[in-house]
Amino acid sequence: MEAGPPNRSPAVPVASVGADGLRGIRSGGRGALGRAGALLPGGYIPFTQACPIPAELRPTSEGVAPWQPGAVFHGIAPEYFRRRYAESPEVPYYEIHPTRFFDLRVQRVLHEYVPGLKTPGYGYGGSIPGPTIRSRVGQPCVVRTHNELDVELSTHLHGGHSPAHADGYPNFYVLPGRARDYYYPNTLPLLNGQPDFTESPSTMWLHDHAMDIAGPNVWYGLAGFYLISDELEDDLVRSNVLPGLAYDIPMALQDRKFNPDGTLFYNLLDHNGQLGDVWLANGRVQPFLKVERRKYRLRLLNGCNARFLELRLSNGQPFTKLGKDSWLYPAAIEQQTILLSPGQRADVVVDFGDAVGEVFLENILYQVDGRKPAGSLAKPVHLEQGQQWLKFVVEGPVQRDSASAVPGTLLRPHRVLDPAEAVATRVFEFQRRNGAWQVNKQYFDPAIAAATPTLGTVERWIFRNGTGAGGWWHPVHVHLSGQQIIRMNGAEPALADRFKSDVVILDGGGEAESLLHFRSFRGPFVFHCHTLEHEDLRMMLTVDPRETATRSPQPIQASFP
Repeated sequence: MEAGPPNRSPAVPVASVGADGLRGIRSGGRGALGRAGALLPGGYIPFTQACPIPAELRPTSEGVAPWQPGAVFHGIAPEYFRRRYAESPEVPYYEIHPTRFFDLRVQRVLHEYVPGLKTPGYGYGGSIPGPTIRSRVGQPCVVRTHNELDVELSTHLHGGHSPAHADGYPNFYVLPGRARDYYYPNTLPLLNGQPDFTESPSTMWLHDHAMDIAGPNVWYGLAGFYLISDELEDDLVRSNVLPGLAYDIPMALQDRKFNPDGTLFYNLLDHNGQLGDVWLANGRVQPFLKVERRKYRLRLLNGCNARFLELRLSNGQPFTKLGKDSWLYPAAIEQQTILLSPGQRADVVVDFGDAVGEVFLENILYQVDGRKPAGSLAKPVHLEQGQQWLKFVVEGPVQRDSASAVPGTLLRPHRVLDPAEAVATRVFEFQRRNGAWQVNKQYFDPAIAAATPTLGTVERWIFRNGTGAGGWWHPVHVHLSGQQIIRMNGAEPALADRFKSDVVILDGGGEAESLLHFRSFRGPFVFHCHTLEHEDLRMMLTVDPRETATRSPQPIQASFP
């Protein structure tokens, strides 16, 4: 079975040699819940290494391109040259905030998941997870992504409102030895001719999206944070409602499985979904993080390929949840536990002011196979003893004035979509058929658009899980547009899910109904199951917004391979 980064697009399982020359060998089917150290070559005592905070990627230049725009094999999004989507409709946004230019090299790395054990993998900017990009609404970014690997790449800004050329369409590749200029306008869709600041994003992430190989590419390391702010969020920090930058920590949670020689194990024949038996926080196995007795903001990302997480704090205190996926809530809410599917994020405040000694971030959801967690959304099966992913070591004097955010604190206005606004209703059924994964009995075809909504309109989309009760779960992600979930399995969604989401969870036989407002950019984009092995086995269709009403399906209107 495959272990270590493949040397080519892995259509079939083959032995491969990683960056350090190690040949992977499967160690057998050992699995454990919370005993990660026993599953690593040579053993590892949990919580004996520090949790790193991803470095911030610094721009190569600002205002003036360090290289000629377009002078790269894959070119740049045409929207770069007609930049009128604006923070202010009167003044082009690139005159308010100058464009920032970044170089991002995608490289083979030897990564120490535990000290002294060098595991071959892939890294954005040479690290796992990759460096964090921070920007703000109205400040465009051009990220020149160099593929120094020998597999195809397609980088997706998950939760972003970006042109199709730069969205990570599955076959808009960055070919080996080439580069692509990803143009992220960091703009807002317009509403009645004005920027819709209810849509300002906050917590996004980058990950690979290349057709048929997103699963192994992400498994071997291709993920990183992309955080954005605007004046409203900056004011919340300046007024001490939200913790400032020094106490704002992106935290990627992932599971992995290792071979005896220290390489990663990835089973190309497991189409249910890849599960690991070792727990990572920011690319380290069960690390510790020293924190002060004050409030911290944590951007929690479920970066697993197929594992769902239900997170809690070991001392029983609740989270103050600021937002879900890309967006802040209208007001902070309190949650004792937080359910995250692959790809979802939770923006939370944790108050360590009264914490003593050690607090663990735990997963309590029981899942031993890539199909699904045990139980249902309504009745999940919980572990008696939670899996400990991260230890907080609490130190120093109490800081009572660290930040004022509590449940009920006002954050960002939310525009409620009215079902009466919907001009069309579309139904998409996610099914297991013919040994692979389909939507509406179709495999993904990158040349065909299954949905062609008209720009500026609202549509009602109904997602159904056709695998039946007890079947596979499917976290459904729609690119370009967030979704407002209005029904979950026939009922009003829980408070935490009533606002904006970019992923909705379908449990076995489940159904979700969402409203989506398509704006700004013509397609093509995709929507798909975010269990990455389901995506790779073609559980994905294309949505291709048009400027005029168009009957579906249609050939895609633009291609940027």
